[in-house]
Amino acid sequence: MDKPLLILLLLVTGATIAQERLTLQEAIARTLQKNYDISISGIAVQQAARNNTIGNAGYLPNISAGISGSQSRMNVQSDLANGSEQNNPNAVNTNLNPAVLVNWTVFDGGRMFLVKKQLNELEALSELQLRMQMQSVVSRTIQMYAQVALMQRQLAAVDTALHLARVRMELTDMKYRNGAGAKVDYLQARVDYNARQADSLTYVGSFAQACDSMSVLMGENEDKLYRVDDSLPIDRKLQPAGKDRLRDINLSLSIFRQNADLSQINADIARSFSLPTLTLNGGYVYNRNTSATGFALFTQSYGANGSFNLSVPVFNGGNLRRQTKVASLQAMRDELLFERQYTIIGRQYRTTWRNYTLAVAAYNLANENIRYAKENLDVQLARFRVGVGTTLESREAENAFVQAIIRLYTAEYDLKISETQVLELENRLVTAR
Repeated sequence: MDKPLLILLLLVTGATIAQERLTLQEAIARTLQKNYDISISGIAVQQAARNNTIGNAGYLPNISAGISGSQSRMNVQSDLANGSEQNNPNAVNTNLNPAVLVNWTVFDGGRMFLVKKQLNELEALSELQLRMQMQSVVSRTIQMYAQVALMQRQLAAVDTALHLARVRMELTDMKYRNGAGAKVDYLQARVDYNARQADSLTYVGSFAQACDSMSVLMGENEDKLYRVDDSLPIDRKLQPAGKDRLRDINLSLSIFRQNADLSQINADIARSFSLPTLTLNGGYVYNRNTSATGFALFTQSYGANGSFNLSVPVFNGGNLRRQTKVASLQAMRDELLFERQYTIIGRQYRTTWRNYTLAVAAYNLANENIRYAKENLDVQLARFRVGVGTTLESREAENAFVQAIIRLYTAEYDLKISETQVLELENRLVTAR
């Protein structure tokens, strides 16, 4: 950055902030590594993967082990039927019952298979959402980087205008002092020079704000100023994807498709509740009792046991039918949401592609126009130096050249934005991991 603008920048920020060199590739790499939205989506993928197990789907039995025991100390007095008596002022009774129990639902109307399929779809959905989040954040990073580059180049354009205004001011001042020019020409040049300085301050503030937004995207909370690439790579030869191909590659459509599939699985799960359920129960039980009184002073039993339970839903107030119908309607609703999103994405893609085509044409025109503006400026300055041209003609040539530079930079920025938006819709900004 030129020295006058750097001084202005330090005045605006109020502190000496070192500029950090930052390429587009480095900005994207930092964003993918530190961006909070991506990190949050990554945790959601890990959660979905942890939940996607056969145990969570209900395939496996539930096995539990436990033990219970009790002890009592009683003062017992008993008159037995045979005429004998039992008197024990300190009778101790104990009971011990360890057991291992198994509960296994071997058939639940096929619900366990549907739940496993649902868990698979949920994990795939979380991965799609992560990829979409990455595409979105990378797209915003490229666009923000392009904005920082635009601000930086506009600062250079304003600095060029400031330099031209200063040259004209010095020439008019010299002519005025030599009696070869009017004072009004010098005054107008001085006003133009001051106006360019005010423009510099405005662009410096915008540049600092764009740098701050870039830091936030990269997951950093520091007051930094970046020195970015002046020229970004642009592609003026993109070709639109076909309508059918867009359905397959757009991540937003894939997520809506996944939600519709999940709703259909939920409808199948709701229907499974109307089918029979078969559950097996078993265990190994040990029972030990001791008693200081009574006929049995010691009892011990152990062994395996098993049972089964077959449950058939017959009538529950119509709730099963209601839940099934609601789930089916939800599946229909999500299918319609997918079709609506397909229409919205199609319109958005057509608009984005149209903007890209217009941006290419505008960039080509601005790139051609800059040569004419530069040649016109050189001619007018030469005429003004030899006293042939007027101050007004020189001023107009300066303004036309500066505006041509700004239009070229803006056209390149608009083209990069349109290109990025097209690539985001086509899922081409981040390669699949």
